[in-house]
Amino acid sequence: MSLNTTRTGENKGALQEPFGSRPLPTVYQSMISYLHKEKNSFLQRMLAPIVRKLVVKFSDLPVDVVAGKLNLRCQFTDNYSEKKYVFTPWRYDCGERLALMNALPEDGVFIDIGANVGLYSLVAAEVMGENGRILAFEPSSFTLQRLNVNLEANRKDNGRPNIRVLNVGVADENGERVLQIDGKNLGASSIAKPEQSGTEEKIHCRLLLDVLQEHKITRIDALKIDIEGAEDIALVPFINKADDSLLPALILIENSEDKWSQDLFGLLSEKGYRRILKTRLNSVLKRKS
Repeated sequence: MSLNTTRTGENKGALQEPFGSRPLPTVYQSMISYLHKEKNSFLQRMLAPIVRKLVVKFSDLPVDVVAGKLNLRCQFTDNYSEKKYVFTPWRYDCGERLALMNALPEDGVFIDIGANVGLYSLVAAEVMGENGRILAFEPSSFTLQRLNVNLEANRKDNGRPNIRVLNVGVADENGERVLQIDGKNLGASSIAKPEQSGTEEKIHCRLLLDVLQEHKITRIDALKIDIEGAEDIALVPFINKADDSLLPALILIENSEDKWSQDLFGLLSEKGYRRILKTRLNSVLKRKS
């Protein structure tokens, strides 16, 4: 099978420039700052789509944005997560993000499977100290560049957890897979989608348990997984083989059971997890001590 790994419309040179070199006009940045100040007011809901259209239409993308506490380089045209977090933060996984922050101590361990451009990893880093650890899995070379830019843009001299980016996917065996790239929404790319026309990328996948052992991870305070229907492929082998002491205290997972071939939620229930939050897109499960 021939693989097409060329994407159009990307300013690849921009990804090499330091954060701040592609600023938004002050008026747009001020509007975005306002959207992150309060929670879902009427004026914010009215303003958000206007600001989004102005920024996307009249900016030289990608652009550098300060959204809440995060510095982000955003393309907007091919990643829903960027758009939702920047322009409508009240719609971007509010309950899930709060549950994650509450679950992480300063020396916490967070596993981010399907890190995308790093929003969850950066949120976790805000509440963790220098003894904390984050493993961020992002197999797509397209998305990986943006992830690294965002992590560097939020780097601090001290007080930040150790963030290790792994350019691999998580699956039920070690080896090569084909990642179907969704050009309209990079976050929807998946190894679980059937073969289709469009951009594809060969990626290397690993068993989660093997990677955790290599990195000497002995506990997990929270694990987030959003890999578009391949969650069962990634987690079932780990849940079945890992020692109970290594099972995550909290799991944030996309509601993709209609795409799974295995009853992942049933397996998690057997292991003592109960759902503490369910939204349209995601579930948060907590394990009994």
